[in-house]
Amino acid sequence: MDSSTDFEELSARMRTQSEDAAGSDTERVTIRSLEEVSYDGIKSLLEVYAVENTDTEDLVLVLSSLNAELVFETDEADIDDTEDLEDRLGHEVRVEEGMPEDTILLLDPDAVSGEEILEPENIVCGMVGAADEPDE
Repeated sequence: MDSSTDFEELSARMRTQSEDAAGSDTERVTIRSLEEVSYDGIKSLLEVYAVENTDTEDLVLVLSSLNAELVFETDEADIDDTEDLEDRLGHEVRVEEGMPEDTILLLDPDAVSGEEILEPENIVCGMVGAADEPDE
């Protein structure tokens, strides 16, 4: 991930990388449904990542500015800003203007290069308001 990453395009590519994608047995991005944007939902993405991966040190949470505000304003976890969220999660949080509002990403920053998915197994994509939850 770098400053030139188009998060809208990256998110669109991740949505097609679910393990349920037809005709492929390659590693896929793990996709989980979230009913709403909340600290608990973000923690659930972290828990899913930890089940699949032993190294969780360098993870980055990527949110749209609207989703960050929703966490800060509506959450019961007493999180007022990005720094509070980073402290609670123990991971870097990036608020990206180009990030789609229906998507939250938790990933190893080396898992992508620009919009290219290099290590799909090191990405958890939370789909906000999605009805179905694909299997891992």
